[in-house]
Amino acid sequence: MRRFIIAFIAFGILSASNRPLFAEDPKTLEELLIEKGTITKEEAASIQEARFTKWVERLSFAGDLRLRHDSTLREAPDRDRHRERFRLRLGSTLKIDDLLIGIQVASGEGSQTSTNQSFDNLFSQKSIWIQQAYLQWKAAQWLAVTAGKMPNPFFRVTELVWDDDLTPEGLSENVTLKIADTFLLFANAGQFVLDEDSTDNNDQWLFGEQAGVQLGVAKDTYVTLAGTFYSFKNVPGNPPNSLSQVTTQDGNTRFSTCPSPLGAGDVAGVTCATTANTLRNPFRVLNITAQLATKVADLPILLQGDYVKNLADTTTDKDTGYQAGLLIGKASDPHSWEVAYFYRLVETDATVADISDSDFGPNGGTNRKGHTAWIAYNPTKALQFKAKYSITQVEDETLPPGEDDTKRLLFDAVVKF
Repeated sequence: MRRFIIAFIAFGILSASNRPLFAEDPKTLEELLIEKGTITKEEAASIQEARFTKWVERLSFAGDLRLRHDSTLREAPDRDRHRERFRLRLGSTLKIDDLLIGIQVASGEGSQTSTNQSFDNLFSQKSIWIQQAYLQWKAAQWLAVTAGKMPNPFFRVTELVWDDDLTPEGLSENVTLKIADTFLLFANAGQFVLDEDSTDNNDQWLFGEQAGVQLGVAKDTYVTLAGTFYSFKNVPGNPPNSLSQVTTQDGNTRFSTCPSPLGAGDVAGVTCATTANTLRNPFRVLNITAQLATKVADLPILLQGDYVKNLADTTTDKDTGYQAGLLIGKASDPHSWEVAYFYRLVETDATVADISDSDFGPNGGTNRKGHTAWIAYNPTKALQFKAKYSITQVEDETLPPGEDDTKRLLFDAVVKF
């Protein structure tokens, strides 16, 4: 009791003296300068605003939300699908001197060729994945070097080789030389990790080299030509190694049976499931790309073509593919529109199916031919409506996926921000 009375009296004395029990928060340099009259409050605010503005100018944000209806009608009975889907992408870039840091997250199921997420599983929550994470160094006015999980560095006009959603991982170099206003030379290269194996030294890599030229041949008319060589190292590998891909698309000749006899530690069924995703043939792909861009009465017109040839020895000799088509208009500004038509034929082992277009046919990939057309309209700059329709057939029905002719309708509503 005596201790309580003494403490109470001490507290009263301190309170009466108006001395604080705890030290006050230290003042900032700006507060001290304002107190001494060195600068005014308005001047301090302008300094803070300038700092913030300079930082914001280095940072940019972008994204889009796509709502999609996806109907797939297949020749096989009871295999039609009608899906409601969405895609959400959010990204930012930060520029620091000659460096650019890029980050993007996206919806999806972790697939290498799709950021779509279906409405499913009784309203369950949906996942967000890292779609891009890269560092780019502008080493010179004509040279950029990029490392990480990056946007595709190659000049492309179709999805014959690369699906638009795929973001390769590794290193790339981009060279651009403007010789004149109507003459541009470019070269792109990539060294990408496909899969890392802990059990041997046969890691899978993709090395790509591209050289191209853009020529102005008349007013508002440009021709762009590019040749690219893609070399897939240790694919399929020896012994066969899977690329550990999340999504296996139709086409390509694959190992589909278990080795016999089973090796030590192998389990029947598990080994089968692993080898069924493993490519049987090597890939050394030559890709020739061409585009003619012009205008007719201020209406943009694009003629585009792609050709691929797998120069490696394959077990099927089904090693060629091409796509050609026409795009009229450009859906971008308010009340603008575009229409397009393309025809594609891609044989089974012309290119790696698991990085190719995921929307051509029911499961994307190779060993398919057919027609694709779309129409798009922008009521505003941010909003676009697009309807895309494909009619495809299996190119060689004696090879996977077998007889499976397909009609597919995609209807999209996209908002960019």
